[in-house]
Amino acid sequence: MNNRPAGTDHRGAPEGFAGDSCGDVLIVDDFPDTLALYESMLSENGHRVRVATNGVDALRQVEEREPELVLLDVSMPGLDGVEVLRRLRARPGAGPAVIMLTAARREPHAIEAGLKEGADAYLTKPIDSRELLARVRAALETFRLRRMLDAQRRDHVAMLVHDLRHPLSSLGLLAEVLEADDMDAHDRESAVSQMRTLCSEMARLVDSVLAASRLEAGVFSVEPRTVRVGAIVEPTLAVFTPVASRRRVALTFEGSLALEVYADPQKLRQALDNLVANAVKFTPRGGRIVVRVSSDGRQTIFEITDSGPGVAEGERGTIFDRYKQGSRGRAAGGAGLGLTIARGIAEAHHGSVSVTTGDLGGAAFRIALPSRASGGVQLSASDPD
Repeated sequence: MNNRPAGTDHRGAPEGFAGDSCGDVLIVDDFPDTLALYESMLSENGHRVRVATNGVDALRQVEEREPELVLLDVSMPGLDGVEVLRRLRARPGAGPAVIMLTAARREPHAIEAGLKEGADAYLTKPIDSRELLARVRAALETFRLRRMLDAQRRDHVAMLVHDLRHPLSSLGLLAEVLEADDMDAHDRESAVSQMRTLCSEMARLVDSVLAASRLEAGVFSVEPRTVRVGAIVEPTLAVFTPVASRRRVALTFEGSLALEVYADPQKLRQALDNLVANAVKFTPRGGRIVVRVSSDGRQTIFEITDSGPGVAEGERGTIFDRYKQGSRGRAAGGAGLGLTIARGIAEAHHGSVSVTTGDLGGAAFRIALPSRASGGVQLSASDPD
């Protein structure tokens, strides 16, 4: 049963009550003077505050409307703070988002017991007003950031499943076609070719998730060596030129395939594949995509520019983040990992990736890698400088 009053969000905070540092707070303490002091400080700082003088009252108020943060004294007659904490954490969803204990310095064992039961932090009495306000604000901001990231992760998992569903469905249809007795050799070969393409697409999606997870965990590594640009770019063009042609998009190359770059060819190709796939996805029929490679002696620059809708200037700072996508990217769906991986690969080489408006009117994504002579490359994304 949902006991949440109308006009409140899922944590019980009033709708529209989404300030960066203000929240719905329940203070639990058996000393009236302490309650009055804490309530005054937090209310004046913009928080929505309720108070409870004992553990039973605290549990009742949480049942009526679950707060974002509980400031809970460990020493109270009857139902003490540690027992209240235990019961709160036993609620569905583990209870209030943040539970902070308050205790006298002579009560270290109670604090230790509370932390074991799931308390997020503790404050020792007497509590400095500035410390109280700062700790409450920081705890609420951390909770909200974590909640936002969790929601974004769920969204990305859903998008990944959606992206995998299409090639899986297509594979099933092609398998049914192949079962037909009247299919000639040419049609059968075409169906098998499509199945291989769909399998490659699914493998690329799975590889993207694995690469993004390694980047996030700090265990992503590169093994650079001197390699011809053609060894990296030509396979990318071979894969995406037919795809672009089916969409009536012209995909061309400008530059020298004989240039040499000091990089991990497999990882660098993965980054280029992601950027070209992004360009193909957002370039309309009849449009153009150009892959360019150039060098000024200090850097080798790979640029993928297109005649698509481009990236809004206000989104260029976040479009490479794992759990961010531009407005057009969200509208079109997609797991949104390709740009994150491209950035991680570039940075693992001590390079960079950026996006601007290109000469074709759409987006121009650039990967700039330093030459070996200008400082080498990073062998692992988790290595220090």
